[in-house]
Amino acid sequence: MGTIIGLIILAALDWYLVRNTGLHIHQLISKKYAEYLSDKKSNK
Repeated sequence: MGTIIGLIILAALDWYLVRNTGLHIHQLISKKYAEYLSDKKSNK
């Protein structure tokens, strides 16, 4: 039962992100990670 509730929560979170940012969860994470890496290189 907990697995189903978890999947529903993840689906709702993904739907919310797509509606507001146009990106799915994995796309948002990879974008933020790329920004982090570019900032890290800029600070050197």
